[in-house]
Amino acid sequence: MNDNNLITMDTLISRNETKFLANALGEELVMMNMENGDFISMNKVGADIWKLCETPITFSLLLQKLVNLYDIEQEKCIVETTQFFENGQELKMFLFTNN
Repeated sequence: MNDNNLITMDTLISRNETKFLANALGEELVMMNMENGDFISMNKVGADIWKLCETPITFSLLLQKLVNLYDIEQEKCIVETTQFFENGQELKMFLFTNN
């Protein structure tokens, strides 16, 4: 992410539901970009992140929920979740608000 969009523990994360239509397919999630018709699929972890962001959630609370859900070490969860959001930033699947 660029310097203007750094995720901090207080960053509020929400789904960009105006741009994406999502539907569960087993444990995965299939999404359609409403602007260009492209389809995206997410594995179970990505689908769980999408579900957890149903209402705006801070990055720290999201991490806490993921650590409990997947029994993953906090530091590894931070790295992998940040990377997930960085990879999806160009698609603008999520919206980030920093205080």
